[in-house]
Amino acid sequence: MLDLLIRNGTIVDGQGAMAGSIGVSGQRIAARYAQGETLPPARETIDADGLMVLPGVVDPHVHFYGEGIGEYSRLAVRGGVTTFMGMIRGAPERPLADVVEDHRKAGLAEAVTDFAFHVVLYDREETIGQIASLAAQGCRSFKMFMAYKRRGMMVRDEFLFAAMHEIRRVGGIALVHAEHGEMIDYMEQRSIADGRVAAEYYEPSRPAEAEAAAIEIVALAAQATGCPAYIVHLSSTEGLAAIERARRRGVPIWAETCPQYLTMDDGDLRLHGAAAKIAPPLRSPADRRSLGTALMTGAVNTVGSDHASFSVEAKSGDISIFAVPFGMSGAPTLWPAMFTWALDSDIPLSIVVRAMTEAPARLFGLAHRKGTLLPGADADVILIDPKLRQTVDMKAISPNVCPNPQAAVPLAGWPLVTLSRGEVVWRGGEVVGSPGRAQLIAQVRN
Repeated sequence: MLDLLIRNGTIVDGQGAMAGSIGVSGQRIAARYAQGETLPPARETIDADGLMVLPGVVDPHVHFYGEGIGEYSRLAVRGGVTTFMGMIRGAPERPLADVVEDHRKAGLAEAVTDFAFHVVLYDREETIGQIASLAAQGCRSFKMFMAYKRRGMMVRDEFLFAAMHEIRRVGGIALVHAEHGEMIDYMEQRSIADGRVAAEYYEPSRPAEAEAAAIEIVALAAQATGCPAYIVHLSSTEGLAAIERARRRGVPIWAETCPQYLTMDDGDLRLHGAAAKIAPPLRSPADRRSLGTALMTGAVNTVGSDHASFSVEAKSGDISIFAVPFGMSGAPTLWPAMFTWALDSDIPLSIVVRAMTEAPARLFGLAHRKGTLLPGADADVILIDPKLRQTVDMKAISPNVCPNPQAAVPLAGWPLVTLSRGEVVWRGGEVVGSPGRAQLIAQVRN
């Protein structure tokens, strides 16, 4: 007897769609049944007639410092996320193992969905020697920033090369925020000195050329060391071209983009101001179209939210755009934004599903459990009504968080039910998963 049967839905994964049912036993997918097959008995049944049945989203790019890992996870299940990968960092002088342990304890105590970590590396002499022990414990992805010079986060090229050499040795993958830090620091300071501090001056201070130049350096490091490189939040045609040039010469380099770069552009920055300030910045409509095509063809591999929330107060006021924090709340709208984009752009849904489930799970060593609805995988499932469009009041959900401008328009694809390892964690507009039920998923070596 099955523990759960999700019956008579339209099953959509990275390979396509089929009418059928899914059986769950012991927190895992037990079987898939085509329409018309005899279905076994189950202790619980969910009728999915008229609904799409999808693998839960694997969000590879999350910052939860704005609300904490527990509250973030409660927001994420609304957006279809069943596994998230947090970018974790502590003070530069803290041992990385201590940072991981602090976040592990918090996640196990507070989160309602499963998680893994990307460990942020600071440019310090003792950092490289700590990578191997973390990899042995199942943390195999490491993040570096080529930007944020004045915040003490920017790494030198020398450190980037050394870290990637060690990450390659232990079978990991290097994630890089690729913007040329020296260039954009100069451009920003020049803009401030000249009094050009309104929203429209933000994007010119971080031009697409700065993204492309940084990607060229990352690609050189990946080529020299053999370390797989993953460019987070790709925003521009120029950056995409740099990635494709590197691939043509055999460089192992992957690309992620975000819903905001596919559904918004620099006009939204001028319209919404600080609420739409992210890094890299929103680009032109041409860049938006270019990234959409790249996702459809596979040149862009994954989609992440880059969730980073801030208070309404922090993101408002008549102040310099350069004094406003970077980021927007992307968790609650992640799947609805992408599902709506796919519908409106006539993009095959399986392409979007693959980029948000199978691809990140595979790249980050989670595919042994996550990213698919095949038998043996964790029963992470979302059920959606594809015909229902609605606007959700984000201020009611998170009254202290500056809303994502994407939530201001009616979106389709809101999960009616979200399951994590076969357990319902979101249903009927409520989080029903208990804090502390989540698991830290170890990343296996690819």
